[in-house]
Amino acid sequence: MAMLRVNDLFVSYSGLQVLQGISFSMERGEKVALIGPNGAGKTTLLNALTGLILPQSGQIELLGRDITHRATHVRASLGLARSFQVSSLFPQLSVLENVLLALHGLHRSSYQMLRPITAYKGNLEKAEEFLESVDLLAKRNLPSRSLSHGEQRRLELILSLAGGPVALLLDEPTAGLTREESSALAAMLRSPSHRHLAVLFVAHDLDLVYTVAERILVLYYGTIIAEGTAEQIQANQDVRKIYVGEDDVA
Repeated sequence: MAMLRVNDLFVSYSGLQVLQGISFSMERGEKVALIGPNGAGKTTLLNALTGLILPQSGQIELLGRDITHRATHVRASLGLARSFQVSSLFPQLSVLENVLLALHGLHRSSYQMLRPITAYKGNLEKAEEFLESVDLLAKRNLPSRSLSHGEQRRLELILSLAGGPVALLLDEPTAGLTREESSALAAMLRSPSHRHLAVLFVAHDLDLVYTVAERILVLYYGTIIAEGTAEQIQANQDVRKIYVGEDDVA
């Protein structure tokens, strides 16, 4: 059974067709890159997968369950997580509090209004384990706004992973990062601890694409025009004809 399956998806805005018959699937643990020029429909596809917009037709399945018209929070509870290009942290809260809130929101348990969230030992231990895995434990009590951009991106990734998702969607995860920070994020995605996690990521960073992706989807004006390994995409004549000398293939 595929972790995530998309079948003949169509999305339009005010009569303008943005996605046209998108179909693909992802297996357990598979890392897939989605590339294409600006305006190709990459973010629209992620929005449709997470329920921020609803398609006009087509079907989206998560672990065999139809989630095409399910609310965003329902998709999250079923194991679909996402990070955004723009920071989604609570800047005034500490690094630790950001992770605790993510755990609080995704794991059912009984909470008392006047009891501090840090008093829940199980979540506290799990939050600290997450922070240690991305070298942020020493900064757990600092406000998240004090972190560098790269550190904030790592924290956002941890928030996406807090619910133990089966599929993770990332929108330009290395945007604004240094080469060293991008390499660290790539290593995190390839980590054995995430070997069972299916990841679909939008990227203009070809180093990230070629380092992490086992398969690449090329989106062009709302249509997937090519699919395959990095070598197959680089050798694809349709991709070369459309992008070389016209648009950046990423």
